[in-house]
Amino acid sequence: MTQDAPNGERTGNGYALITGTGAVTPLGTGTENFWDAALHGKSGIGEITLFDSSPYPSHIAGECSDFDPTDFMSKKEARRMDRFAQFGIAAGIQAAESAGIVDLIREKPERVGIVMGSGIGGLTTWEREYAVLHERGPGRVSPFLIPMMVPNMAAGQLAITLGAQGPSQAPVLACATGGEAIAEGLELIRRGDADVVIAGSSEAPITPLSMAGFCAIRAISTRNDEPQRASRPFDAGRDGFVMSEGAGAVVLESVEHAARRGAEPIAAVAGYGRSTDAYHVTAPDQQGRGVEWAMYAALKDSGLTAEDIGHVNAHATSTPTGDGPETKAISRVMPHALVSGTKSMTGHSFGAVGAMEGIMCALAIKNKIVPPTLNLDDLAEDCEPLNYVGAEAQKAPNLRAAISNSMGFGGHNVVVAFRDVE
Repeated sequence: MTQDAPNGERTGNGYALITGTGAVTPLGTGTENFWDAALHGKSGIGEITLFDSSPYPSHIAGECSDFDPTDFMSKKEARRMDRFAQFGIAAGIQAAESAGIVDLIREKPERVGIVMGSGIGGLTTWEREYAVLHERGPGRVSPFLIPMMVPNMAAGQLAITLGAQGPSQAPVLACATGGEAIAEGLELIRRGDADVVIAGSSEAPITPLSMAGFCAIRAISTRNDEPQRASRPFDAGRDGFVMSEGAGAVVLESVEHAARRGAEPIAAVAGYGRSTDAYHVTAPDQQGRGVEWAMYAALKDSGLTAEDIGHVNAHATSTPTGDGPETKAISRVMPHALVSGTKSMTGHSFGAVGAMEGIMCALAIKNKIVPPTLNLDDLAEDCEPLNYVGAEAQKAPNLRAAISNSMGFGGHNVVVAFRDVE
């Protein structure tokens, strides 16, 4: 432990079992499609089709091209929801169905909670209705503007869809939102506020205004001629992240509840750690101290040791300001662990990506295989020489525990620890 690391003994504050998952991603809709594509090193990055990107310096993104909202809701319901809420509901429904809890929710709705966050919320709706206001006047603005726009609506609409009446939350923590949602879901279980929690996050940021904003701060890759090689975490040739969209959700259950109904868990959420850099609005602390503290806090909370962690799903956005500090932190805490940068395949879906990567951690532990990092051809000078997983997934027969790092604008860090259930 470094001199600046948090003090305190490991506690092990109790864990929750993951009994179901759901995903809407650029690699495919459904956990099986998502996971299979990741293991085979496929990329979900391509040319933007959601709007005309020709005036922009970047023309690439990770779109959920196979997603059809009417697979999960009626056309009328879909029209009254922003795309981010459609994603969140789809992921939540999938998770509930895979866990086999749909009927259980109807029996004891007050014991089922929802934590479904979003870093931005209904940006598509906001942009469209602002144009209506500007061009046609206030009388033509949709009465559904507000309930479609606000970031808590994925959580609210999912609760309505499934009939869940326990506690519900919608964390908003920029790119750390997905990790925060899983952490808060674990806390609801620990406190006894719910027996079951559907936890996740969703985002639909591929819009003209969003792209303009991120291009303005020069955070986006402009490798337009090679979309699938544009997201390249830790690589010397990286030039920014690739924007993407989607959602992920996990069903968390108390150990006792899962045992009573004979559920077969995938893995466990063992603990989490949080910290704040207090350094810069968009860049992390350049020595990675904030995420380092969050990793130590996750170990303390979970009762795991650094040596227990066999895999790190790094935040690794493919930006010069972000990758290096995170690798410094990892090198100080768990330099032995297998490190993956899976945004090389999915792109960066902001608030949603932490939930997607949490699913990857759980499945890596269950299947004893770690997903790859695409496009890592030449390690950047500012990145530490860690145990990176390259272009092919790596078998890990002794993998017992993993962590997922999430780092958000504003200096927010959330690290979630996962472990096996054997």
